[in-house]
Amino acid sequence: MKVLHPDAVGMSAFRALKNGTGRQYSAVEFTRGWAGCEHQLRVFRKLGMVDEANDGYAVLDILDAEGDIVQDFNVKDARSWRYVKRVLGLAVEG
Repeated sequence: MKVLHPDAVGMSAFRALKNGTGRQYSAVEFTRGWAGCEHQLRVFRKLGMVDEANDGYAVLDILDAEGDIVQDFNVKDARSWRYVKRVLGLAVEG
C-alpha cells in the first residue's frame, strides 16, 4: 500500500469518457492539510473505493499546495466514483 505523499494537501480527479475524451474535475484543498487529505484517503481505501491498481473508472489526483499532482490513486468503479465525487464535492472544470 502506497504511503501518502508528504506534500499532499488536496485532491482532484480525472475521468476518461467512452468517446475518448477526458474530463477534469475541480480541486479540493483540505483545511487540515496533509492530515485531512490522509484521513479522507484512508476512508476511501477502507470502503474499497480506491486502490493502487493501474486500471480503474477514474483517477484520484493528490495535489500539493501549488496544485501540482504529486501522486494518484484509481477509483475502482462507477459506484465508487459517484461516492468520491459526492463526498469531495467535485464539479467538472471548464
